[in-house]
Formats: sequence, C-alpha cells, structure tokens
Amino acid sequence: MPALTKAQRKQVEAAEEAFNRTYAVQFDQERWQQTLYPALMAPTRYATLINRYATPGRPDVFTEDENKAMETVNLPGRTDQSSERSFVSYQWCTAEADKTFPPPQADPSTRLMTHWNLDAASLLAVHILGPKPGDKLLDFCAAPGGKSVALAQMLRPEGFDGASPSLAGGCLHSNELNNARNKRLTSNLQSYLPEALFKTGEVKVLKLDGTEASAAQSLSLGPGGYDKVLLDAPCSSERHVIHANAKARQGGRVADEMASWRSGQSKKMAKTQAALLMTALKAVRVGGSVLYATCSLSNEENDGVVEKGIELVGKERKKFGIRWNLAVRSGDLAGRGLEQWAEATKHGWMVLPDHPSGGKWGPLFFALLEKVAV
Repeated sequence: MPALTKAQRKQVEAAEEAFNRTYAVQFDQERWQQTLYPALMAPTRYATLINRYATPGRPDVFTEDENKAMETVNLPGRTDQSSERSFVSYQWCTAEADKTFPPPQADPSTRLMTHWNLDAASLLAVHILGPKPGDKLLDFCAAPGGKSVALAQMLRPEGFDGASPSLAGGCLHSNELNNARNKRLTSNLQSYLPEALFKTGEVKVLKLDGTEASAAQSLSLGPGGYDKVLLDAPCSSERHVIHANAKARQGGRVADEMASWRSGQSKKMAKTQAALLMTALKAVRVGGSVLYATCSLSNEENDGVVEKGIELVGKERKKFGIRWNLAVRSGDLAGRGLEQWAEATKHGWMVLPDHPSGGKWGPLFFALLEKVAV
C-alpha cells in the first residue's frame, strides 16, 4: 500500500483539525481530548436483543461460557401513565467489543433468528417511546431493522400464540427510501418476525421519501393515523467517521469520511432532519408521541432540529391554521433512572460513551415530543 502523499496528508490533517476543533468547542476541550474522543475511538460495545418470536419463553440463546462472559443490564425509562408501571420490561446481555460476541442464528423450531446485536442506546430509545400492544407504530427511517424488531416485540401482547401471531389490533410500518437499504430491511424483518404478521398487513415495509411536503398523505394510515413514531434520522454519524479514519490511517490510506468532512455539513443535514420531523409529526395523531433521535454529536442536528421543528409548526399554524402544536416531553423523563445512562440537553437527552456510569454506549441523542391540541 503506497504511503500518503504530502498533499493527502495535509488534506486529512486539515479535516481532522477542523473536526476536533468543532467538537472541542461544543463539549469543552478537556473533555473532548481526555475522555470523549478516546471513548468514541474505542470499539463499539454491543448488546443483544433476544427475539421472543423466535424463542418463546425466552430460553437461553447462548452457551454457559458465553453467558459467563456477559453481564445483564436493566434499561431505565419513563412511566406508562395509564398504569403507572415502569416500562423496563426486558434485560439485555452485553459484551465488550473485544470479546467474541455470539452471532445470530436460526432457531430450529421457528426458523427465525434468535437475537440481534446492537448498541444498547438504540434499545433505550425504543423503550422511551414506550409502545404497547394495540399501538399503531411507524419506524420512519428503519434500516437495517434492529429498532423495528424491538418495537415489534413490545407490540406483542401477553400470552402470545406463536401458532397464530397477532399485534392485538396494532401495526408496525417500517419505512426506508434507499433501494438497497429497503431490501436489507425487508430481508431482516422477514428473518426475525413471523410470516403471519406480514400476511395480515400488521407489519409492512414502506418506501417513501419523508422529506417531501406531502409524504404523510402517502403513508398507509395517512396523516394522524399513528399512535407513535420513531424517527432515528440519518445524520453525520461522527463515531463512524472517527473509526473509518483510524482504520484508513493504519493502512496508509485517506478515509473519505474524514477527508470530505466539513464543519458546515451539519447545517445541511439538519434541513433534511427537520423535514423528516415535520412529516413524523403530521403522521402521528393528536396526543401521540414522536421520538426524534440521531447518533450525531452535533447540536445543530439534535436540539437544533427540535427547535426548528417548533418554528416550522408555528409557521404552519399561522399559514394553514393547523390545530395542533409540538410539546417537548423530554423533561418528564428526569428522575427515573435515565441519568445513569444519559445527560440532559436543552430539549432532550444524550447517551455518550464517556458517561460516568461506564456503560460505554452511544452516541445517541433523543427527544420525546408530543403532538398536542390547541
């Protein structure tokens, strides 16, 4: 592999300097250099989501030795206001990235995949949204499908009949515009969820451009048809940039992700995210919830998008006379154990891998929003 040219070295060094300067300002230089950047550089830590459709009764998926190498983590969350019960309903086995993590496999009886490996912060976002049996859910930017699998499990009623699966009147619609990612999403969901749920239409894969102003009109349930929407929006994904850059430099190459990084790209990305958020708000019913999330570090893509959403809703109320508004409910989550996972931001919460708890999860920003009548 040829060494980097002088011009290439300058290019990547300039990009790295701008990258580090941007986030050192946002997070404080000492934290960025001493804890946050090293934590982002470390290998991703994974959790495993047990697929209860594949393994009724949740039998052990792993061997005795594999179980010994793991720990069990409880997810915090909000309270279901209708019953005042904590919706911490699952436990997740976790493993350090440098340990062998058991790959998913097909269960012999159901032929569905046994589990899904992902960052536990993603599972936390699903729990914060708090789906329950009978809810009509939209996973708006769903590929590759891990959060959709988790959502589907929370829609599963107690006393689930594996021979005749049902979502108790609810549904899960998972959307992805990109062709390749849509195919992957479809394949993954078919590998994890019972075929009957697709035949009845309770689970569907959609392919819509959520940034279009009329996108909500094209959704299967139309505007206001969903009880809850999960919007894990496409973002700058800085941890991926950091990992790609480190890997490329080890091989004497320039990482495209870092070389092309620009400080102004978050502003452009935020416009797309705000458009998606507006469609998500139009898709949910009055009284329903939207969980907006990104894996970005940027304030512009996180709290900034929530603020832009508030502004855009205000403009639509004046221009079109819509009779609903956006209310931020993230503050309602304080004092329920979430502080052991995340730190509060202006409008939401952020899970970062240098959190004092040592969980090493994230990054993940999320804000819990409610569509309210006016």
